[in-house]
Amino acid sequence: MKLSKIVFLIVCVTASFSMANAKEISGYVYGLVKNKKVPLEAAAVKEMGFPNGVLTDANGFFSFEINAATTQLEVSYVSFKTDTVNVADKKAVIAVLIPNSGDLGVVELNKKRRSYGLRSLDPKTTLHLREQEFQKAACCNLSESFENAPAIDVSFTDAVTGTKQIRMLGLDGVYTNITREFMPSVRGLNSFYGLSFIPAAWVEGIQITKGAGSVVNGFESMSGQINIEMKKPFGRDQLLLDQFVSESGRAETDFMIRKDLSKYLATSFFGRFGIRPVEMDRNNDGFLDNPISQQVQLMNRWQFHRDNGVEGQFNISYNNDDKRAGQFAGTNPYEVNIQNEQLDVWAKLGKAYKDKPYKSFGSQYAFNTINSQTVYGNDTNQRVLSTKGQTAYVNLMYQSIFGNTNHGYKTGISFLADFVEESFDGIIVDREEIIPGAYLEYTLKPDSATIIVSGARVDYSTLFGLFPTFRIHAKRALKNDKTTLRLSAGNGRRTPNFFAQNQNVLISSKQMVVNSLPGETLGIIQESSINMGVSVDHKFKISYMPSELQVDFFRTTFQNELMTNREYSDRLVFEALQNGTIANSFQTQLDLQPARRTEIRLAYRMFDVTTLYEGQRVQKPLIAKHRGFLNFTQSTRSKWQFSTTVQMYGQQRIPGLTFNQEDLNKQYSPVFMLWSAQVSKKAKKKPFEYYVGLENILNYRQDNPIDGAVNPFGNAFDASNIWGPVFGRMIYGGLRYRLQIKDDH
Repeated sequence: MKLSKIVFLIVCVTASFSMANAKEISGYVYGLVKNKKVPLEAAAVKEMGFPNGVLTDANGFFSFEINAATTQLEVSYVSFKTDTVNVADKKAVIAVLIPNSGDLGVVELNKKRRSYGLRSLDPKTTLHLREQEFQKAACCNLSESFENAPAIDVSFTDAVTGTKQIRMLGLDGVYTNITREFMPSVRGLNSFYGLSFIPAAWVEGIQITKGAGSVVNGFESMSGQINIEMKKPFGRDQLLLDQFVSESGRAETDFMIRKDLSKYLATSFFGRFGIRPVEMDRNNDGFLDNPISQQVQLMNRWQFHRDNGVEGQFNISYNNDDKRAGQFAGTNPYEVNIQNEQLDVWAKLGKAYKDKPYKSFGSQYAFNTINSQTVYGNDTNQRVLSTKGQTAYVNLMYQSIFGNTNHGYKTGISFLADFVEESFDGIIVDREEIIPGAYLEYTLKPDSATIIVSGARVDYSTLFGLFPTFRIHAKRALKNDKTTLRLSAGNGRRTPNFFAQNQNVLISSKQMVVNSLPGETLGIIQESSINMGVSVDHKFKISYMPSELQVDFFRTTFQNELMTNREYSDRLVFEALQNGTIANSFQTQLDLQPARRTEIRLAYRMFDVTTLYEGQRVQKPLIAKHRGFLNFTQSTRSKWQFSTTVQMYGQQRIPGLTFNQEDLNKQYSPVFMLWSAQVSKKAKKKPFEYYVGLENILNYRQDNPIDGAVNPFGNAFDASNIWGPVFGRMIYGGLRYRLQIKDDH
């Protein structure tokens, strides 16, 4: 019955509105030097009339998503004449720039496309993380892809399952709107394990937006937005193989095969097979340091375009993940058995207008179903978490201008439906929520240095009624575009799934208590917050090499939230909290390139995240107030790359709050440092890359990470008070094989 509701509503909405909003374009940029074509690295490519743009790589290659109606790109490079390229009805182009008259034959190609940096043309504080960046570390899935990105904090959720979580602006990842090609991806019942179900080898790039996102992408962005761009069927890679092995017994194989079926149609097939069959207990606490696991994941993508401007894509992905953790010795072992099965289907369809490059229609469709079960304990003494859910999403958008391209707008309607079943330890929560909505976003460009984007949307929830969302982003370039000021503000809302998103705290002997407010469905509330932020970035040069300084401050204030109270020794309490959490985030980052193949990234972050407990404002637990970061990368002409990262973690408050100052001082974790390094080598004239690395070089581990490990069925057992690493030092290695389309010059 639930599935039929979804299908019926999708058909109704889709029948009323059909369109497209974007397309993928790729190509090469060359410079004419002494009558020879030379690839131009870091040439700027952007849409005519729109702020979107990218820089070319070392081969002069670029690829990015543009508005479906765009017919021309603007291509520029220092010492060369700026040119325009016609992209109507094209998926790939080649641009050849001519040197300025006074610079014929005298060209210095010394710019380098960074794998991590701010999107300079975006009015939002958006960082672009390219695949080269998360290849610098032991990265098999997206939960591990942010180790070298200071904007995101990564930590383990507990001492048993090996699951990693992210935080943005000091808040848990559930408050970040995580999308796949701007469609909902990691949310709801999928929020706890979702990032670990996306192989990093399948990803082309990631955009990280701090603060409130665009109203076009929904109302759930509260601390930020992470958008994941997967490798496209009309891409440059023909065949991709990534093999990873580690000292912990983990082995994962990722592959991709793509094929152009015609000029207008292409498909790609992805696969992942991962195992960890080895039982390891380095700290001798009787619990496995990492779970025994096996994972199978498959994805098929289709992409097409026509001469009349119609284009679209269809994608389907299936994931099956099985983990066994906990104790595997003794007469009465405590086990954690986790089974996840997930199916995702998503698509885009649309039409562009050749004679009106500012006008387009766009549509997005997504359907997700997930079935998960986790058993804690054993056959004689167990607690079971069961979650089942279906989600349907439709977004229909129209884009055009008011008079000229200085006044642009996007408007449309959206539809979101969640059918959720959660049960744990005898507590059952079922939720059916259908949310239709409408939005309008206006872009004003009064001059070449200023962009203001303001948006509003209105949604109606079948559980919570009508509610508005407002967002504004402003960007101002100063001092010949060397300094950029950005401002943002907006509100956000979401409906929490408190068992699914808090699975780490369930590995304990504590009793679960759900406090329901009068007139509410058991435990179901709508969280709401306001986010405001300011950021400044300044570009400068050391010698002739580019460098950049970034400083930002964001403040998130919650009006209503679901609080997971972990301070009691005998129970976990889920309750609604009003005007509780306030999260202040400050970050400064310095990116240096003292030499052509040398990159240095320094960052400092300060989080002041407080909440109310018994009427007093206290620090939220297990959040390091101070964080330091250093990454050094050195490349050579012979295709070697050396990368090392050092992170400093400040004190974190351990749950079990006391207001006695003497006891309070003892409730903090120590300051510690994590150091990792990797060496990689690309084979000359062959599509192979080999890498080997070492994580946690100093072998730092949290002492006794599991409370009451000697008696997991006793009252003191709790595996969620984790503030540091469990496994210790780990060596890993692997190889990548990448067969690309031959350059057609």
